[in-house]
Amino acid sequence: MGGEKFGFLIWVSSISCLLCLCHGYVPADNYLINYGSPNNVTVTGRVFISDTLASNLLTSTSETLAASNRNSVSDIYQTARIFTGISKYRFSVAPGRHWLRLHFSPFHYQTFQMESAKFSVSSQTHVFLSDFTVKSRVIMKEYYLNVDTDHLELTFTPSGNSFAFVNALEVVSVPDTLFNGDPSFAGSHGSFNELSLQALETVHRLNMGGPRVTPDNDTLSRTWETDSEFLVEKNLVKNVSKIPSVRYKPEFATEETAPKSVYGTCSEMNSGANPASNFNVTWEFEVETGFKYFLRFHFCDIVSKSLNQLYFNLYVDSMMVVRDLDLSSYEINALAVAYVMDFVTVSEKKSDRIRVSIGRSSIHGVYPNGILNGLEIMKMNNSKSQLSTGTFLPGGGLTKKKNVGLIIGATVGSLISLVVIGGFFILFKKRRGGIITQRLGLLCLLMEQLQPQVELLLRV
Repeated sequence: MGGEKFGFLIWVSSISCLLCLCHGYVPADNYLINYGSPNNVTVTGRVFISDTLASNLLTSTSETLAASNRNSVSDIYQTARIFTGISKYRFSVAPGRHWLRLHFSPFHYQTFQMESAKFSVSSQTHVFLSDFTVKSRVIMKEYYLNVDTDHLELTFTPSGNSFAFVNALEVVSVPDTLFNGDPSFAGSHGSFNELSLQALETVHRLNMGGPRVTPDNDTLSRTWETDSEFLVEKNLVKNVSKIPSVRYKPEFATEETAPKSVYGTCSEMNSGANPASNFNVTWEFEVETGFKYFLRFHFCDIVSKSLNQLYFNLYVDSMMVVRDLDLSSYEINALAVAYVMDFVTVSEKKSDRIRVSIGRSSIHGVYPNGILNGLEIMKMNNSKSQLSTGTFLPGGGLTKKKNVGLIIGATVGSLISLVVIGGFFILFKKRRGGIITQRLGLLCLLMEQLQPQVELLLRV
């Protein structure tokens, strides 16, 4: 049994470590779980482990069911775990910032119609979803939160006589420096100094002027959508791409802040060489009312030929938040250097729209121009530590048990045999490449993180 445990630890740690090293950032915690399936799946270069290996993390007084659907476009959405009552997952984590990503794709499984499921998802400190229903074919909910204990407990709570489900889940460490400043209030004086206490939900994350960026091309496995559908008037911008020109200075931004594929593209005002051009480029976004929002603007001057050529104004909801913005004046003193500016809306949104605009500067003799490389809009939790306006009740679930057959996965014994082989295969490949000593320290670190869960699994 000792050899089996060691082989399992080596295999899981090696996979996680190698994938993270390809990105450059190695998270202390990296839980990627594929629910309802006996198999691991690889999606965008990352391995999602079968939830049969994470069964020791689950506590539930009600029946949980594994459901399958072969019509999904992605492997992690082909199966799901159904919860007929309150169910909790407890993850051992290192205190600090984490991504929480919940993947949903409803389908019909026997008597369960997942489009009609209504449920809540919460942690020991925040409510992420309340009376939530999944109407889209595929949806991913992403949250950024600070965990100040050695564990994160997630609770799935069915509403009334309904049930809950999830297809896949991620709990991944994030660098503490990702959001470590005090954002300015949009359209008002002062700054917001409690960002570290907030839980955030990603509402929009855009790569302006460039293609969609997928998780395998982002060191923090984020997705950056294109901006074209949010432009109010598409003819007012032109797309620019100069990705090789991008440079990072750690005091302003790093590759964890956003990848070069974001900073190396931009939407630029299409002034048409007309010095009399006078217009704003505007993007409009749908948001939920009753919440404040955090906005991060990503800039990188890839259009100027010399310093102090580019000046423009920046607006949020028609309020000017920066006048005569000159990126080279922010102690950068160079072109094509990645930079961010953070803002928080002054009060809870009463409108269900946020507008962001760039426009020409009023400085005499300055050519009318402006750029935006990327944008993130994140919802902030309210005074009740909620990120949803639905009703959150601490109980619920089906009143009658469903007669549904369970999908039985591989046995622990056969699993161990496979992972031992996988572990030796990876080590052999590494030894041939001559890099085993360089990676051993990282493997040991991740082995220590996974050991408690694996030992519990092997006792079953």
